[in-house]
Amino acid sequence: LGIGTRMQTGPMLWGLDKELKILRIDIDAAEIKRFQPPALGIVGDSRDVLAELAAALEKAGPKKASREEELLSVKAQAAAEIDHLRPQIDFLDAIRAALPAEGIFVDELTQVGYVGRTHYPVHQPLTYIPSGYQGTLGWSLATSLGVKAANPDKPVLSIAGDGGFMFTVQELATAVQHGLATISVVFNDGAYGNVRRGQVKDYGNRVIGSDLRNPDFLALAQSFGALGLRARTPDELGAAITRGLDGGRPTVIDVPVGELPDPWPFIQLPRVRPKA
Repeated sequence: LGIGTRMQTGPMLWGLDKELKILRIDIDAAEIKRFQPPALGIVGDSRDVLAELAAALEKAGPKKASREEELLSVKAQAAAEIDHLRPQIDFLDAIRAALPAEGIFVDELTQVGYVGRTHYPVHQPLTYIPSGYQGTLGWSLATSLGVKAANPDKPVLSIAGDGGFMFTVQELATAVQHGLATISVVFNDGAYGNVRRGQVKDYGNRVIGSDLRNPDFLALAQSFGALGLRARTPDELGAAITRGLDGGRPTVIDVPVGELPDPWPFIQLPRVRPKA
């Protein structure tokens, strides 16, 4: 059952076969048949359609046995399989613990952000702002300012890698000038880390154009009049976020990291259909 989604990953990467029935709900009729016509397509506002489906299920007869135990087992198995991504997970857990439930998290194409797509818990609607299918490297700082302007009473935190952060670093001046008290967390590995890993693993260690010469992000933030902090561990990151939230002004937190474990085998799962 796909609700308001392109259903891109499933059909294109995981595969399709006759045993798999797809039902789609979308307010845009053109989206219903994208990639693969579903067994059933319903055009409408998901709030209305899901309410009617829920009411219909209540009338459909006895409820099936609970699958809660099965679901918990699958979640535990998934958690074990991604445990090797612990550096990213620990940083995400620190962010989640420090950011209030209503706080807004602006994602980015970075090693921590990739893991955050599946690991970061979202407690309230419209508090997780991703780049969607666009893959807009470097967007998070600038986007966070718009998010903060639209939600002045809510904490707003963005993450970025060092490469992506430098795309719009000049907007720190905008943040300071207009009092947009966002928190920007920069995971600093001295490279376009995802690109560099691919060059090392897939192209025989032929590295080109992916190593970076960075400024001192703490001093850079301070030169704009923002608060500059540095955190080397998840615990230090949590404390820095709290300090930034209490400070009431734009904050940049530099987080030096080494090479992080590869999240892509978990994100881009292999083809699983048709069954062998």
